[in-house]
Amino acid sequence: MQLRISNVGKIEKATIDIDGITVIAGENDAGKSTIGKTLFAIFNSMNNMDEKIAQERKNKIYVIIRMLLQGRLLQKTNNFAERMQNINGFARRLSVGIMECSNDYRLGNIEDFLRSQINKSTVFENKVELEEFIKECSSRVEQLLSIPDEKVMTEVITRWFNRVFEKQMSPLRDGGIDSNIEMVIKDKKITYLFKEDACVNWNSEINILHQAFYIDNPFVIDEMSDHFNVKKITESHLLKYLCNNDGDIFDGIFDAVIAKDKLNEIYSILGEVIEGDIEENQDGEYWFKSSKYAKPLNVKNLSTGMKSFALIKKLLENGSIKEKDVLILDEPEIHLHPEWQLLYAKLIVLLQKEFDLSMIITTHSPYFLDAIDVFSAKYGTSHRTRFYLAENHGDLSSLHDATDNIDIIYEKLSDPMQMLENLRYNG
Repeated sequence: MQLRISNVGKIEKATIDIDGITVIAGENDAGKSTIGKTLFAIFNSMNNMDEKIAQERKNKIYVIIRMLLQGRLLQKTNNFAERMQNINGFARRLSVGIMECSNDYRLGNIEDFLRSQINKSTVFENKVELEEFIKECSSRVEQLLSIPDEKVMTEVITRWFNRVFEKQMSPLRDGGIDSNIEMVIKDKKITYLFKEDACVNWNSEINILHQAFYIDNPFVIDEMSDHFNVKKITESHLLKYLCNNDGDIFDGIFDAVIAKDKLNEIYSILGEVIEGDIEENQDGEYWFKSSKYAKPLNVKNLSTGMKSFALIKKLLENGSIKEKDVLILDEPEIHLHPEWQLLYAKLIVLLQKEFDLSMIITTHSPYFLDAIDVFSAKYGTSHRTRFYLAENHGDLSSLHDATDNIDIIYEKLSDPMQMLENLRYNG
């Protein structure tokens, strides 16, 4: 997989190869996070989108029918609860039926369908009201169905990128510059053109079926008990999979079993740091239960380093991480002691190997960088590990492939230590 971007944030132009682990290191404010955010927005805006649009259309049709029925029928009954139940059920059946025959959504066909279904019911007693309902409902549904999927998708892409980039994806240095993004997977492309943070053109030759997870803040685990109120899109998306509380006990169960069967070494690493499990109590609060403690510990009271490992463990236990998914880790070492940085790097390399993940990792730590390099060699994945150096050039930044010359990254990261040494001996 290759990502090509131009005029996105501070990055004027960059080409990044992603096949296994891609590490981006370098200066602050040099566009390192931009790569991960772009990949996250691409995967989640395009993931299974045809099905999602069809489902949203059905949901909207249901709302239209339900509201029209409510306006005409609720005032005619004293049994509000029973009437609402009938209306909701009837609206749901009609919306499903309309979507099933929506390949030919001419107004007359929708009217005929509604008339055939409603005539079989006792919802309307007055034929005048029945025809008024059919006319209005058909008109509104036909308007909804006539909106092309491509137009809906353009709006979806714009919303995803705006939420990920906080409506500041376009270059800040100058207005009116177009942003271009291209992702290539096995010679097939997804392309986007943005003007002033709005997608104006896109094309996709790929059906995205895999998830992308963005982890940049271990404190997100504190929000598990109240995740519906989280506003940051990367965190709300992650919390949905961490909590995994849709009520279906079989959700992700096979992936969880597979993970537990084959990831003994990974669970051994996790066990070195976090001996226990995060569980939800009857009040919807999340607690850490461990034989080390006499009573459960609120997840908010876990150390920041433990939270970093707990996030990964919870995603594995839920069966959320699947083969060939995308995992984006923005400065994961920032809250970790150097010893735990090495453990986390080992964990990442093993995860990539076992799940064939595509990973983007940004870092400032020479310990962490070196650990990724060493463990990739140890576990035979060096050929799928690449290193990039991000550098500032005034208002712009660039990314250079340093895989064959990783020493230039070490030099960049060690410059501050050399400055301290110079001060120590030269005053």
